[in-house]
Amino acid sequence: MMDERQIFNDYIKSEGLKGTSQRAAVLDVFLGTEGHVSVDDMHRMLSRRKLKVGYATVHRTMKLIAQCGLARQVRFNDGITRFEHQYMHEHHHHLVCTQCGKVIEFNSDRIDDAEKIILRKYGFLMHSHRYDVFGLCKECQNKKAGSSVKSG
Repeated sequence: MMDERQIFNDYIKSEGLKGTSQRAAVLDVFLGTEGHVSVDDMHRMLSRRKLKVGYATVHRTMKLIAQCGLARQVRFNDGITRFEHQYMHEHHHHLVCTQCGKVIEFNSDRIDDAEKIILRKYGFLMHSHRYDVFGLCKECQNKKAGSSVKSG
């Protein structure tokens, strides 16, 4: 099994790009994170670690990390592109709270099985997919319920 750094380095070399200490720093910080991180998040994390990497370099490097298959770009309802680990990570879906922005990851064999049936029925070859559900998390529902009781 190939190491993530090797996959990235092989990819940038195949694209005619050079491995730089800034790209390596972005990759290392990303590999050390979990969850969904934006370019802004990555730039802040690098700055906190006293690593001097320009915003444009972070942006371009995150795109390279996604292009080589180590990350997947995800967009929720706020217009911000985030990146999450893809390589050697289990496929999952998202529940996204439109109030507080909380993202809950979940797996569902039933959804995956239904998807296979639909693909077979229509003879459709899938390249990729996303299943994101937008609504209110339990905490925001409770806050909303609490505020409607007080104002009623």
